[in-house]
Amino acid sequence: MGYKYLVTNGCSQTQGQNCPRTEIWANKLANKLGLKLINLASPGSGWYKVESSTLSFINNNQDIIDECFFILQKSELNRRPHTEEIPLIRTDRWEDYNIKFLSQVDLAYHGFKDHKKFDANISFYDLEQWGWPVDDKTNGVGLFNDAKDNQRYVQLNFLPEHKHYPNSRNHWKLGPDHTEMPPYIHEQFEEMMLHWGTRISGIHHILKSQNIGHIIVDGYSPFMSHGLKFKNYYDTDDEFEWVKEFWSTNNIDDDDDGMIYDFKNIKSKWIFDSIDIKYKIDDVVLWSLYQFKPHQSEWNIDGGHAGTKGMDLITDVLYKNLIQKGWFSQK
Repeated sequence: MGYKYLVTNGCSQTQGQNCPRTEIWANKLANKLGLKLINLASPGSGWYKVESSTLSFINNNQDIIDECFFILQKSELNRRPHTEEIPLIRTDRWEDYNIKFLSQVDLAYHGFKDHKKFDANISFYDLEQWGWPVDDKTNGVGLFNDAKDNQRYVQLNFLPEHKHYPNSRNHWKLGPDHTEMPPYIHEQFEEMMLHWGTRISGIHHILKSQNIGHIIVDGYSPFMSHGLKFKNYYDTDDEFEWVKEFWSTNNIDDDDDGMIYDFKNIKSKWIFDSIDIKYKIDDVVLWSLYQFKPHQSEWNIDGGHAGTKGMDLITDVLYKNLIQKGWFSQK
């Protein structure tokens, strides 16, 4: 395939925050492949932004689309999902279907069979005037009337990312001191992974159906690499061991409570696994490539973003994968 353009998309990991534009991995990789770079990445982006801007580019550049190769980077678990539409709220309404969680939108209509069972302080809308069924004042359509008191049930906007970065910018633990573990956090995590698996596989199948060359890679959390079958891309074996332990449920130091989620054993692995290995990199999280290098350095600018040497590490890993998967010939 005669590619002329490298189209990249993602968050700051791909945009190259705090790194000179000529030194970001997207630019270095494009130069190494002999392609012109089109970088659609923006800092703070979630997958919805990646998805929409990628599809907009494809729709509006059909004349050159056969000459474009795409690298799409998934960001964080919690970044800008439409949480009101994701099944995160525990209820017994659909338990007959083996569904224990509803979205906020669904809950507004279906409510609970027994709201007292979930200690839910709810109020009801009178929807009979719209012709919607309302069982009675205890089993009808239910909405929470106090989101502050019921935050554990209403929505969990910000799930923690991993053991050393519990998303300190946005409190996710409950209680006045933010020390109480949300009671359904693991189940909510499963629903989030299913949601992202659906979105990621969806755009993959669209691109594949159009014969558009592309590959998907993890930026900050294991999605494609949820199986934690990491490859040793690291300078030392000790560094590689730290990476494997970091993403596992093992404790790695005295102050570590272990991984909150077990990425390796997600129920929704089937949907991630439906993406052929040719179209994904499933053995690395880009952030991990430089995370255990010195911070505030050319390796790692601020703990979360690669410096110039960190960008070299990312470039090398992506280049090796593109060659190995047959997308490009080694030059």
